[in-house]
Amino acid sequence: MKTISLVVMIMFFVSGCASIFHGTKDTIYVRSEEPDTQFYVNNRDIGKGTSANTTISKDTIDLAVLRAEKKGCNTKSTRIETQFDALTLLGVLIDFGIISILFIDWAATGAVTRAAQTDYILTPDCPKTPAADQNKI
Repeated sequence: MKTISLVVMIMFFVSGCASIFHGTKDTIYVRSEEPDTQFYVNNRDIGKGTSANTTISKDTIDLAVLRAEKKGCNTKSTRIETQFDALTLLGVLIDFGIISILFIDWAATGAVTRAAQTDYILTPDCPKTPAADQNKI
């Protein structure tokens, strides 16, 4: 009986509420109104076209910068905004937050924060050509 209790307690303490319910990664989607846009997150290529997506670990998401580039156009970039994940506070009910919040959700997994927004529109600023303007008339 002691062994079962010990195993249950260990399983209970090695997971934080935010990491259980929202995971330890966020999927970020980025779109552009310009075709053939090249998308990057922290200088890592994540795709080309009018949309791309990537999965970012929550312990590094607050450092992530999205970038959209196209040859002949001005690059657009933005930092991924983060917010506190309130589900982390449920750890107070488990162990007063000592293990589940401080060690698991905050230090080990970063699940104490999450992306405030998961969909971004980043369109490179391309100069308009006279021929393109004439086609609209």
